[in-house]
Amino acid sequence: MGLSMFEPHDKKTKGGSRNGGPNPPDQRRVVQPLSVVRGNRAQPAPPSQPPPPPPTGESAAPAVVEQQKPQQKPASTALPSSLLHLWAMLNQRGRWSSLVVVPSHEGGSGLQTAQSILEVASKQGSTPVHFLDAEGLELGAAQHVVAEMLAYVEQGDRVVVLIDSVVANPVGLEVALAAERALLTVSLGASDYTSARRTLELIGKERFLGSVTLQPSSGAPKK
Repeated sequence: MGLSMFEPHDKKTKGGSRNGGPNPPDQRRVVQPLSVVRGNRAQPAPPSQPPPPPPTGESAAPAVVEQQKPQQKPASTALPSSLLHLWAMLNQRGRWSSLVVVPSHEGGSGLQTAQSILEVASKQGSTPVHFLDAEGLELGAAQHVVAEMLAYVEQGDRVVVLIDSVVANPVGLEVALAAERALLTVSLGASDYTSARRTLELIGKERFLGSVTLQPSSGAPKK
């Protein structure tokens, strides 16, 4: 995945969209972050039978007990620098408990970005980070998402919520306004400046931690 950072008011890109059907609110999935594998402890050696007493006048030979070698820890997988930069950007302006990921245009999706946040949080963060998929919200369903999001916050955890473009589906705006922070995702070659600006105005520019640009899957990574 190609990720690069830019400020919300970046250069204008060409317009475009893709259609996506709504998902029922009761099919939202909550994804727990993966635990970091830290290896297994070495098992103690089974007790051995005591050696027979040495004959009189002879010194006892030291008993030799074979110790089991501890298993080696699995090699740690290095995170791409783009994910580390993303995590640093999300935390440089103070701690947040709830974060909404919103695409800048109709038909866009921030799923790739949300998954990247969960991946780096499982290795870099010390607090559990939960994931709520709120794409395709129907009228009246936002209250349930907000309640679930606040429940995680109240128990001291962090939560990332994925919503549709608030320009195309205003139902997600209630979720965005209930979250502490927001992150804008911009798809190069598909996002348009007008929709991105409108998204910032609806949610509030002060809520956004920044923006993430998503490279086209068929194009070369932008340097």
